[in-house]
Amino acid sequence: MKKMKGYIMVYKKRTLLLSLVLLLSFALPAQAAGAADIQDIRGHWAECQMAWAREHGVLTGTSPTALSPDGVTTRAMAVAILYRYAGSPAADGSLPFVDVPSNAYYANGLVWAVQEGIAAGTSQTTFCPDKSISKEDFTVMLYRLCSSRHGVPDPADDALDNQTDAAEIHAYAKEAMAWAVDDLVLVNKNLPGSVLSPRAPMSRAEAVHLLRQYDCLVEGHPAQLYHFDPDSIQKIAFSLQEETFSVTDPSEIQRFVETINGFSYTGQHTPAGAGGWAPFCATLWFKTAGILPQTLFISPNGIGEYYIVSPDQPYFTAEWFQSFQPDV
Repeated sequence: MKKMKGYIMVYKKRTLLLSLVLLLSFALPAQAAGAADIQDIRGHWAECQMAWAREHGVLTGTSPTALSPDGVTTRAMAVAILYRYAGSPAADGSLPFVDVPSNAYYANGLVWAVQEGIAAGTSQTTFCPDKSISKEDFTVMLYRLCSSRHGVPDPADDALDNQTDAAEIHAYAKEAMAWAVDDLVLVNKNLPGSVLSPRAPMSRAEAVHLLRQYDCLVEGHPAQLYHFDPDSIQKIAFSLQEETFSVTDPSEIQRFVETINGFSYTGQHTPAGAGGWAPFCATLWFKTAGILPQTLFISPNGIGEYYIVSPDQPYFTAEWFQSFQPDV
């Protein structure tokens, strides 16, 4: 299979402090579109991903107002999620598993997954649908889905070299986990000391995040990164290399946020070493007490050094960024 990588962008080195701030800034949550009635994903690191899954019918709620992002993904849920993502194709046939009722919500999905070679039982007669699925086992299912659509992936030989717990990956899952690191940016393969926790239970948020990475980076569907509410922002502090200024005008905040919300990434870069450098920086300060400011490092082709668009099609121009500078 031809590997669908993000465009590689070269950045100048900056200080280790900036790199650490960058990593922390991407760990902060963003508000997600279309999730106004879902309360338990507000402020969650996977808010946009969970909203995407709900809007595309991949994930249903655990209640009318909850998606339970930190709840565990069961084996039944994993099959249902991938089946819905595949478009819920017709699935005819019986199952040999005595622990799967014929009217179970995931039964058709399991028939499809078994027939496609995506899922298998825990034994010849059991599936253990209510058992939590490990990170490596969900990744194996997604890897098999990719293989059935595009051919078997060919991850780089060094994909797992910097993963401190790579030895914990079961042999049957090694190739799938290497693919997830290399092609889906499960972790930054170029940073030593990364942890995969392959045998840990996969949360619903983690499963959806990995699936959306696949949807974007393999299937080629751009993924929205942020959806900020401009009314929630008190001010934006800008930094243009050596120059700094702030904006509090609601119309200017609206203009900035509309462009940020309109950004969707089509590739990801995994930098080596301490990280990289972006020419522009904007820190969003929120009106609600207790919500930490969020810093965005912006380059012409993306946000930070991870989320990028095509190098020959700049999204954030220098002129756009500088247009927010107040007249002196």
